[in-house]
Amino acid sequence: MFKSSITQSAPAFARGYATNVTRTLFPRHYRLRHKVLSESDATPLKDGSLFIRRPTAGPTTSILSSVNPSPASVSSRAPGSATSTPLSHPDLPPALNANKAPRPEFAKLTPEQIAEMKALRLENPAKYTRSYLAKKYNVSELFVKIYVPASKEVQIARIKAQQRSFDKKGWKAQEIVIQRQKRRELW
Repeated sequence: MFKSSITQSAPAFARGYATNVTRTLFPRHYRLRHKVLSESDATPLKDGSLFIRRPTAGPTTSILSSVNPSPASVSSRAPGSATSTPLSHPDLPPALNANKAPRPEFAKLTPEQIAEMKALRLENPAKYTRSYLAKKYNVSELFVKIYVPASKEVQIARIKAQQRSFDKKGWKAQEIVIQRQKRRELW
C-alpha cells in the first residue's frame, strides 16, 4: 500500500531503465590526474586566476625545457633563423594545411580560343557543357560561365525543368525549398 521512499523520489530508478539517461544527463566528474608540484607549474594570470601547466603524456622531458622549446617560442621565431632544435617536435600538433593541394594553374586564353568556345557552346550546348569546355581548355568552370554563357533557350529550358521537378515534390519538400530560397535572400 505504501511505496518505499526510493521509488517515490526516483521512480525511474525502480524501473531499471533510467541508468543510461542519468549518465548522459549527469556525467561523472573526474579528479585531476596531476597535482601541482611546484610554483613553477602555476602561473598567475591578469584576472587573478592560475594557469597550471601539466606534464605531457609520453617522454619524461618537458616541452618547456631548454632542449625542447615551447610551441609559443617555436612559432615566434623568425623564419630561417639558425636554431639547434627542429621545428617539428613530437609533442606539437600537426601543422595546419599540411596536406593541402596546391591550386591548379589555369591557362590564359586568347580571344580566338574564347570565340571557338562560344561557337562550340552554341553548336551543341548539351555536349559542350561548362565542365567539358573547362577541362578541354584548362580553365575554371566559372570562367566558362562568365565568358561563354548558355543561350537563352537553354537557360529557359533549364528553368522549366527545375519548375517541373519542383511541382512533382510533395508539399513538405516544396516548403523546404521555399524556406531555403528565403534564407539565401537574407544573406
